Amino acid sequence: MTQMKLFKYLKISALVAGLAVVPAQVVQAAVVTPNTNMGSAVVIQANTGQVLADQNGRERLPVASVSKLIVVYMLEQKIQNHELALDQKVKVPTDIAAFSQDASVANVPMTTNRTYTVSQILDATLIESSNAAAMELAHLVAGSQEDYYRQAETLLSSWGIKNPKMYSASGLRNGDLGTFEDNSVAPSAENKFSAREIALIAKHLVDDYPQILTYTQKKEADFPLPDGTNMTLKNTNLLLGNQKYQIDGLKTGLTPNNGSNLVTHGKLNQQPVITVVLNTNDHPRQEIFNQTLSVLDQVQNQTKTQTPQTDHTIKIDNAAGNHGQVALDTKDGQQYFTKRTDGEITVKAIMPKKNVAAPLQVHKVIASGKVAFDQKTDADFIDGKTPSVKLYPTKNVEKADIFTTLIQKVS
Repeated sequence: MTQMKLFKYLKISALVAGLAVVPAQVVQAAVVTPNTNMGSAVVIQANTGQVLADQNGRERLPVASVSKLIVVYMLEQKIQNHELALDQKVKVPTDIAAFSQDASVANVPMTTNRTYTVSQILDATLIESSNAAAMELAHLVAGSQEDYYRQAETLLSSWGIKNPKMYSASGLRNGDLGTFEDNSVAPSAENKFSAREIALIAKHLVDDYPQILTYTQKKEADFPLPDGTNMTLKNTNLLLGNQKYQIDGLKTGLTPNNGSNLVTHGKLNQQPVITVVLNTNDHPRQEIFNQTLSVLDQVQNQTKTQTPQTDHTIKIDNAAGNHGQVALDTKDGQQYFTKRTDGEITVKAIMPKKNVAAPLQVHKVIASGKVAFDQKTDADFIDGKTPSVKLYPTKNVEKADIFTTLIQKVS
């Protein structure tokens, strides 16, 4: 091999080797790519997890008080397991009470000299976005802030969120935690999640504990102060009660350097949706609300909803008529989104249920299938799983006689 050929060979080999180690670029999907000047924006259908809009939805950004949704989820877990109760009275530890009275990082003062109900602490966390209240919830569910971080990370990992790192229950930066600061990490360390990850967290909260919306939709609530008087907690979500999208929560967040964040739950085309918009950056705080509505408007204007259709049949040996073939229907009415110009949504990969036999009523589940979209971008789901749908007979099916059944089995 000549020197020149050897040089070309080595150059090409190095290029191929380099290509082999370059990670594959993640393809942005979602039904719509919205136009927004925020750090990122994601809209999902709350019950199915279909990603309706995504603009930079995979980049991890500071989320500040949106972090409080995680400790709220863990509180609801404890309540469901009868380890805590909303009307249970609790005392706030000395260090958290002292933290709550530092006006530079806290806005709802608490004291060790009285008790609070868990419900009151939850109000302070979700309505006024109290940092100390979120820390008290972490203390209640895990026993300490450090144990809460590890348990929260384990929970998030179980949902498919890779390598989550928690630095505070409240969303504060490590250096703002006072006596709770972790000296082993930088003062600037803070909770960072992508808009998609926050949407997944919010979906789990609303799916598993829908009653939380009775708290997130409150505009005001009373909270007892150390001097015996009450303060009025005021919700920082200015979109609460929005009629167009029926917004009833969930959480705002304000970062020191990256501006505001907002997670909302509402309805679009009668479908429940969760919208996550992160980081206004240099834009005024009001933009987080304007841009949330703008993104929802774009989804509404560019999409349509459809119910999956199927013309499949399955064979049931003892079904009367049509050689044992039974026509299928979805019946549950669940709708999904597509672009206005896209085709139909169908059901594929039909799997009959075991041991199904006639007679059959129209409400009897006899098979299942996977939702299928003409366009791959429409088939983007927040947990990476394509939904299954239950399938029913289109009409009641009578039982065939023994002779017909035998013939259908042989055929």
